[in-house]
Amino acid sequence: MFAEVSEDDITDLLELKDSKSTKRCITHSLKSFRGFLGEDNEFETFDKPKLNEKLRLFFASLRKTDGNHLKKSTLTNYRYGLTKYLKEHCSIDITKDAQFAGSKDVFKAVVVNLKKKGYASTEHKPPISKEDLQKLYNTNSIAINTTTPYGLQKKVWFDIMFYLCRRGQENLRSMTKNTFAIKTDSSGREYVHQQIDEYDKNHRDEASPDDTVGEARMYAREGDPLCPVLSFKLYLEKLHPALNDFWQRTKDSFDITDTTWYCKAPMGKNSLSVMMPEISEKAKLSRRYTNHSIRATSITAMDESGIEARHIMRASGHRSEASIRSYSKRLSENKQREMSDSLNSILQTNQSDNINHELQSENAKGDHNITVTTPEAQPLLGLSAAEIEALFSYETTLEEIPVTPMDITVAPQNVCVSDNQNKENSPHPAVSSNVQLSMNNVQPWWNTHTMNLCPNITNSVVNFNIYK
Repeated sequence: MFAEVSEDDITDLLELKDSKSTKRCITHSLKSFRGFLGEDNEFETFDKPKLNEKLRLFFASLRKTDGNHLKKSTLTNYRYGLTKYLKEHCSIDITKDAQFAGSKDVFKAVVVNLKKKGYASTEHKPPISKEDLQKLYNTNSIAINTTTPYGLQKKVWFDIMFYLCRRGQENLRSMTKNTFAIKTDSSGREYVHQQIDEYDKNHRDEASPDDTVGEARMYAREGDPLCPVLSFKLYLEKLHPALNDFWQRTKDSFDITDTTWYCKAPMGKNSLSVMMPEISEKAKLSRRYTNHSIRATSITAMDESGIEARHIMRASGHRSEASIRSYSKRLSENKQREMSDSLNSILQTNQSDNINHELQSENAKGDHNITVTTPEAQPLLGLSAAEIEALFSYETTLEEIPVTPMDITVAPQNVCVSDNQNKENSPHPAVSSNVQLSMNNVQPWWNTHTMNLCPNITNSVVNFNIYK
């Protein structure tokens, strides 16, 4: 049995084989090239040498409207659009035909020049940091509060994007209540999976029959209030029964006991495209993440967990392991922080060594009349805390009286020693002598603004001039 088809039907089929983004790329490339050619812009009639020469000049002269250089990715898009159009309408492949070697060489030279000038970098969407994930995904998060229509929808959306490795906003608008299904595996665990294949970026006319959009599963977490399957079931229950769209607009007002929390109206593409940015702001995350950041987070997490790239491909829908490795090549925020801290520790160690060296040099000069010697077996006189406090409570001297070595290793934390005492206005007789202080693990209570010692001196003997 065969259906009747017209030329218009075939034309429509051919039109549908390319994505909207591909069509935009071709249209924009043709418009720019015809604009460059001026009046003689029917390049489909050019012979190959003339077309090659025009392409050479076109690639070399392409600029933004403000005169600045294009990014490498933009230049590549121009070439892709022209290549695809010429293949389909003129049976010419400007990337492989030897007669277009000149324009090919110029294109490569321009790309190299853009790299040298810093126009070749690609801005990757960053994965969500662990700190932000913890802030977002907890029972106290208002952004995914399942007792409200807004929070429930945002949580289900995030769960599907995260567990099923969905692209930023691809096919979100076309999802229906039948796109996903709940099943039970051989062990008895429930899970959500995507049951309808899609026509997406990696699965088009050239895809093999074995290719699928993704084999990832979103398993239930029994006893967890944030169980993704539990949230998914609740969301299905609260959707408007008369609308088959999966993403529906939330009601302006609701009661938690209402059977329906959503309107008989689907969410628009623009609203779906900013779901993660809205969640970022609602949860007060450290930055405004994009929808694609969730996919980057999932793939990065699986890669860091040791899951093989070939298995991740089956979940994410990637068609090559190289695409998976592009995620694993990027440094996570935690790893970047760890690397910087390791370098900081080296600088701080050097700084500490320099400070200790300067202190030792200052002490060696005798500016404070302090000397540090290695410990020796010396008779030490044990004093109580009160006696030590009395000893250091006097500030002036009239005559020198010898004092024998004293053990002050049990000195209280509030005792301070100063070598810069006022010796003129005291009624007490003078005492001046070298007092040996055993500094076994003495803590930084030595430090005052008048006498600075390294706070970590241990197991040493220090000589002071004491005035009483």
